Amino acid sequence: MLQTWVAQMGAVAVVGVCLYAVIAGSWRERFGAIIYLSAYCLTIAFGIISTHHLAWYLLVSDVLCLLGFFMLCFKSRHPWPMWAMWAQLACVLVSLVSLLNIGLAEWGYLTIETAAGWGVMLALLMGTIAAVDTRRSRKRA
Repeated sequence: MLQTWVAQMGAVAVVGVCLYAVIAGSWRERFGAIIYLSAYCLTIAFGIISTHHLAWYLLVSDVLCLLGFFMLCFKSRHPWPMWAMWAQLACVLVSLVSLLNIGLAEWGYLTIETAAGWGVMLALLMGTIAAVDTRRSRKRA
């Protein structure tokens, strides 16, 4: 799963954003980072075990991540969990389309999964930056 330098850079980005969210974010960002990092580790573990049936194990981790962001949406008044949930829903739907063999090529499947995954990370990063900014403005006041 981490054989190419692009995959390794992606792993560094995932871990970096999630660590930043855990260290600097509020409980919302910490929860989102733990959800996303757990799903990422589960995906890596499934990939080490077997490279066959790519969509099945990605669907399992994506659904778990979607449920976590769905719960976070109800507990948070901030917009970033909703953005992360919608991006995660795109991951789940593209996995279902791939499993139903509707006609999505593997490169298209992986491209959409990757883009939506980066969307989740971007939402988490934006939420963390907003939480840090809010905390700084409260200290100044």
